[in-house]
Amino acid sequence: MQRDEIKDKFVEVINDNLTDIEDVNVSANFVDDYDVNSIQLIQLIVAAEDEFGVSFDDKELALSKYETFDDVIDTIDSKINK
Repeated sequence: MQRDEIKDKFVEVINDNLTDIEDVNVSANFVDDYDVNSIQLIQLIVAAEDEFGVSFDDKELALSKYETFDDVIDTIDSKINK
C-alpha cells in the first residue's frame, strides 16, 4: 500500500473518531493544533490497527512518541511495508 493511500485512510479514521476536526492537516501538531489527548490518540491507534490490520506494541502507544498525525502514518507505513 502506498503512503498516500495510508494517509487517506488514516484521515478517514481521524474523521470517524474525532468528529470535531475538519480539514485535517497531518503535518500539524495534533496536541497543540487539535487538542488531541492521550486517550484520543490511543483510540485512533486502535482504530488504525483495525483499519490496517497492524498491531502497535506498548512502546508505540505513548503520546510522547508522536507529535503529528504524520508520525502515526509513518509508523503504520513501516508496519505495512516492511
